[in-house]
Amino acid sequence: MARPQRTILLAKVKEALSSVLPIAIIVFILCFTIIPIPAELLMTSVCGVFLLILGIGMFTLGADMSMTPVGEIIGSTVTRSRKLWFVLLMSFLMGVIVTISEPDLQVLAEQVPSIPNAVIIYAVAIGVGLFLLLAVLRILLKWRLSYILFAL
Repeated sequence: MARPQRTILLAKVKEALSSVLPIAIIVFILCFTIIPIPAELLMTSVCGVFLLILGIGMFTLGADMSMTPVGEIIGSTVTRSRKLWFVLLMSFLMGVIVTISEPDLQVLAEQVPSIPNAVIIYAVAIGVGLFLLLAVLRILLKWRLSYILFAL
C-alpha cells in the first residue's frame, strides 16, 4: 500500500475509533458493573469492537476512493446540462432509487404488518425524492432555508 493511502486509512480508522469507542466504553463499563458477562464473551466483544473499527475505516476509505469520484462526475455532468427540468428529474430519481435500495428501509417495512412493504418503501422513497428535489431547487434558486422551513 502506498504511503498516502496508509495515511488516509489511518485517518479513517481514527475517525471510526472516535465513533465506536464511546459506545464500546459504555458497554464495557456495564459489563464490569451492572451486567457481568463471562470472560470469553468479553474477549469476543473486544475483538468485535476492534474489527468493527477497522472495517468502518476500510469501508469509508473505499467509499471515498470509489463512490465519491463517481458521484462528483455524475453531479458535474448533470449540472452542466443547464436544463433545470433535467437536474430536478435526476435529483428526484436519485433520491428514489437510493432510498428503495436501502436495506434498513426494507427491514423497517417488515416490522409493520398492517401495511404492505411496497407501500412503505415507495412512500418513503417518493418523499425522499421530493425533498431532494426541493433541496436542489433551494440551492439553484438561492432560497432561504428559514422560508422553506416556515412553509413546511
